[in-house]
Amino acid sequence: MIFISRHLSDSSPLRAWVASQGDTIDDRSLLTFAPVAFTPPGDAHWWFFYSPRAVQYAGAIPPTVRTAAIGGTTAASLYRHAGRVDFCGTGEPRAVAEEFLAVAEGQRVFFPRARQSRRSVQMLLADRVTVLDAICYDNQPVPPTAAIVADTYIFTSPLNVAAYLDHWELPAGARVMALGPSTGSELVRRGVPCSWPVLPTDEELVKMLRHVV
Repeated sequence: MIFISRHLSDSSPLRAWVASQGDTIDDRSLLTFAPVAFTPPGDAHWWFFYSPRAVQYAGAIPPTVRTAAIGGTTAASLYRHAGRVDFCGTGEPRAVAEEFLAVAEGQRVFFPRARQSRRSVQMLLADRVTVLDAICYDNQPVPPTAAIVADTYIFTSPLNVAAYLDHWELPAGARVMALGPSTGSELVRRGVPCSWPVLPTDEELVKMLRHVV
């Protein structure tokens, strides 16, 4: 059995691959989400998004601003929402910050974010851009009431890692994967060996899983 800490759509390549292997998947977030009222700035050059959830709760994006996403999954959500993505990073905060500076240095960048966000990119950019910051949604951990029994655990955010590992241990020999370097770094910090795909997508997770089946 595979556990992943987010809900998968019916058309998810990961869901289809697991079914083709005769395996089962437990796909559920260990977080709750709620919108937070905020007033967006009127003078930003860029809106930068850390997650698809931020895109969901940020509301209408002014047509005059440029849009940026930390990685591919967020960029896909941003494109569906706004019809454009002017910058897409790799998902690794330090590399994203360096690449983003090439197009945004000295400009005003708005970061609509989660209350629990680590603000990784904006903290790296603080002295090179004007950071405009607002919480647009609340995200709180909801630990499972019992340990999740699986052969493979896929964590999709550092907060999901905390929601589980602050309360339950992983079984010996379990395979652990992360969806992106920030989540991977949190697992490593907790002493949990893990791996993560080059891109934070279901397709890339499937490629990795094929090599270990």
